[in-house]
Amino acid sequence: PPSAPENPISTVNETCVTLEWSPPRDTGGRGDIFYSLLCRKCSGDGKKCAPCGSSVHFVPRQFGLSSASVLITDLQPDSNYSFTIESQNGVSDLSPNPRGTVEINVTTSQTVSVVLKERRSKDSVTLAWQGPERPNGAIVEYEVIYYEKNQREQNYTVLKTRSNMMTVDGLKPGTTYVFRVRARTDGGYGTYGGEIELETSHEDVLAIGDPNQSTILVVSIAGGIVLLIFLVTCFVVSGR
Repeated sequence: PPSAPENPISTVNETCVTLEWSPPRDTGGRGDIFYSLLCRKCSGDGKKCAPCGSSVHFVPRQFGLSSASVLITDLQPDSNYSFTIESQNGVSDLSPNPRGTVEINVTTSQTVSVVLKERRSKDSVTLAWQGPERPNGAIVEYEVIYYEKNQREQNYTVLKTRSNMMTVDGLKPGTTYVFRVRARTDGGYGTYGGEIELETSHEDVLAIGDPNQSTILVVSIAGGIVLLIFLVTCFVVSGR
């Protein structure tokens, strides 16, 4: 039988993981090497693990792999997994010795889903969000995708920023847009957070604290007083 696979590496992209490894150093003198994988989902401290189950998928397959790589999809976000890669050949089942295996641990990315604040006008929206609590590495940037509600298949826009806040301009007045945010680390992209629906204003509205607002308020009060005096005067004159 062959020895264990060597040099396993992982690449995390959202809730998908690509595993690659090197062939065993000792092939057992045979050329019919193939690989199989075991998947376990583990607790945060790694002390308790259980089989992944049928919800996790392997491409092209989980057992009988002829190539030294596999794509694993449909994992849970912000979760710990342990993968055991086993090398075999045509006489592995006849050997009493344990099969050669190597283990690799992976943590999937966490979603960005909490919007802290928003500001809207007739043609722009400002979003702010909180990054993942336990990102898979240092956050390099955030990606924001947005589109008109029910129009994603026709047209959508992707923007990127290093900040956790962004102003999106050039929007249509009185239109509902859907926003989603995800983080990218050195290990790849995390999962998009939930959909956030925001509607732009039909016309510009002065923000609270705008210095022009106090001026408008004073003018409005003065105009109201003048109108009231005029109406009182008219009433008195007509009464005479």
